[in-house]
Amino acid sequence: MKRRHCDWGFTLLEVIMTFVLFAIVGTVAVSYFTKGITRTDIPVTQLQTDASLQLVLENMIADKTTNSTFNTNLVAFCSNLGTINATQNTYGSGSNYIVTQKDFVCPSANTFVTNSNSNQFLLVTIKPSTTSGVSLTYLFSSTAGNCNIAGGS
Repeated sequence: MKRRHCDWGFTLLEVIMTFVLFAIVGTVAVSYFTKGITRTDIPVTQLQTDASLQLVLENMIADKTTNSTFNTNLVAFCSNLGTINATQNTYGSGSNYIVTQKDFVCPSANTFVTNSNSNQFLLVTIKPSTTSGVSLTYLFSSTAGNCNIAGGS
């Protein structure tokens, strides 16, 4: 009697090796895509922080422009900004921010130098928090006042 041998089909070893290979590829793919999916919140959060900080600065500019006292008196506007390195929300519409710099400056040789006797220019820098690397700086000017530095206006 002759036995017939079939050459079609897979052996048990081939099926097991295929499952192992798919498991390895699947594990690598899941770990790769999971990192990408879970870290997509970073750009969104950063954009929200930037937009909130921009809104704070726009509110400061609007207050300075529309308030007739602040338009000619940067000293009053400076005191209205609050304490340096303290959390504020005066201009934030609910957003907290920190004023990290508010210096009276004067132009001198294509740069600005700190001059506490001047009330013509006020350099203000704000951040969303003390640990944030994001900040916005704006130079407010007054229609009154002068700079007492040689070469300044």
